[in-house]
Amino acid sequence: MDKSDLKALKNWLDRAGYLPRYQEDLIDEAISCIDNGSTYRAEQALKTMARNYRNEGNSDAERAVERLL
Repeated sequence: MDKSDLKALKNWLDRAGYLPRYQEDLIDEAISCIDNGSTYRAEQALKTMARNYRNEGNSDAERAVERLL
């Protein structure tokens, strides 16, 4: 997982209409963490995103996020 992977995921989620503000905040946090060398914190943000999508019943977005983990 690198910054370009996260940006591509963000772009896909946005185009698909799966990126509410709270999820956008999480992926932006993950991108920032990768920039600062904290892969663990980026993974935690992505795990939270996946859990949010699972709770909402959005399996397409959940799978897309989990692919990066």
